[in-house]
Amino acid sequence: MTDFNNFFEDSDSGDYGHTPVYHTPEPKHKKNTNLPLIISICAAVIMCVVVIVNVVVLASLKNTIADEYAQDIAAKMNEQYKQAIEDSLKDKDVIEQITDNATKNALDALNSGVGDVAAKYSPCVARLYMYTRVVENLVPKLKKTSLATAFLVTDYDGVEGRYMVTNAHCVKYYDSSSLMGKWTYYDKITCQFDNEEETYTLKVVACGDYSDSEAEIQNLKNPDLALLQIEGKQPDNQLHPSLKVLQSDDDIKVGASIALIGNPEGIGNGNSVTTGCVSQKDISIGSWGPGTFIMTDAAINEGNSGGPMINSMGVVVGVVESKLVDEKIDNMGFALSAETLYNFIMQAQSEKHITVNITWL
Repeated sequence: MTDFNNFFEDSDSGDYGHTPVYHTPEPKHKKNTNLPLIISICAAVIMCVVVIVNVVVLASLKNTIADEYAQDIAAKMNEQYKQAIEDSLKDKDVIEQITDNATKNALDALNSGVGDVAAKYSPCVARLYMYTRVVENLVPKLKKTSLATAFLVTDYDGVEGRYMVTNAHCVKYYDSSSLMGKWTYYDKITCQFDNEEETYTLKVVACGDYSDSEAEIQNLKNPDLALLQIEGKQPDNQLHPSLKVLQSDDDIKVGASIALIGNPEGIGNGNSVTTGCVSQKDISIGSWGPGTFIMTDAAINEGNSGGPMINSMGVVVGVVESKLVDEKIDNMGFALSAETLYNFIMQAQSEKHITVNITWL
């Protein structure tokens, strides 16, 4: 048996009086030097809390403050606007001014003749020039051989060229140089607008029938009308707007004032205007082909063909076609009716698979 009494025996001392007991040493207490740091941390925490509280409070009040400022600003601006309006209207009778302006406009409209209206719409009408290929001094060239009139019926949409209307006999001629002779299109067609030097090139999109041969007249199936399209550069929609066209002849009245816009004999750099009235309507002239005609006493001369006949509202009611010439006849001109033009355009759209956005009334 192990003798634990001798576990701490000191052989050198020879003293066996008791067994020593081991005690855990008491901790040594040092002086506290972290107090300033603790105080600083507490102060920082308190300051953060204060800042956060202020931010929360301001955030909750900002809308209220903004509304108060906005109301104050709005009130002051309303006062300024009100004062400005009052200053502007001071010593003025607004109702009286409006009435006076309306009366003036109405009187101006009543006093404006159809000629004044035609002059306003002259920029919608162009002078046509036709060219054929000829040989002069062994040199082939294009020669201007004919003139006429055409008018715009669509605006430029950024994709397709604008469309114009004229007569079929304006864009084709009888070529007697061939053995048998035949009707053929001009080699080049151009146009210019009122008092402008810019030249536009056109192509024939759809063409009716025309003939001055007695043998052929009876076989004409389409009216003496043609639809042209401007190629390349386009006339500005604002400077040269399209004309509106009457759809039915029912709205054309005998005796109504009309005006013709055209290029008679190519005189001058601008269009000419002649005025008159609707002498008759719904006339059929078999020797001039299908369609109905409007007779007028307005002057028609070479170069007027293909031009618009417009009413006092500036709406196209017919397309100038021809006149009777005889020693016993005065002032008997004719235009293909707007309804004939409508039917021609509808047929052209169907056959050519095109869309012609004319404004029909």
